[in-house]
Amino acid sequence: MIKTKAKLPDPVGQMLTLAARRHRSRIGAHLSSIGLFPGQDQVLRALSHTNGLTMGEIATLLNIRPPTASKMVARMGAEGLVERRGKGDDARLVAVFITEEGATRAADLDRIARRIEKDALAGLDDKDARRLRKLLKKVAKNLGADDDSSDAADSEDEDEAEPAVTLVKIV
Repeated sequence: MIKTKAKLPDPVGQMLTLAARRHRSRIGAHLSSIGLFPGQDQVLRALSHTNGLTMGEIATLLNIRPPTASKMVARMGAEGLVERRGKGDDARLVAVFITEEGATRAADLDRIARRIEKDALAGLDDKDARRLRKLLKKVAKNLGADDDSSDAADSEDEDEAEPAVTLVKIV
C-alpha cells in the first residue's frame, strides 16, 4: 500500500457515477415497495405528462430497443398501469396511455422523487440546489451533443421558473 499525505481530487465522472448509482438504488428500493420495476417509473412519469406515447417514443425515452419497450409495455398493461389505443384521427397510429391505476402509481412516484431529492439536496440552500441542477444540465449537454432538450440549461430565467417536464434519454 502506498502512503501519501496529498489527497487526490475525486474525478467528476467518478462522483457523478457514485451519486447516480446511489440515487438509482434508493429509487429502486421504493419502486419495489409500490410494485414497480426499474424503467417502469420512467414510462409512467412520462405518460402522466403527455397525451400518450408511441412505442418508438418510449424506446427512445428509455434508450432501449423497440421489442424491449414492447415487452415492458405488455407487462405494464397486464398490471393495469397502461393501455394501448389509437391516437388522434389516424387509427393506424397506436400509442400507450396511462390508466387510472397507472396515474395513482405515477403520483406515488412523484412523492418518492420529491422525498429522495430532499434527501439528496440536504445541506444545500435553494440557490445552491438551483445551481447544481443548472450545472448538471450543462454537464449532460456537454456529454451528449445530440440531446437538444438540455438547451434550457443556458437560460438564466430557468432558476426562477417552475420545473419543466423533460423526457430524458438515458444513456
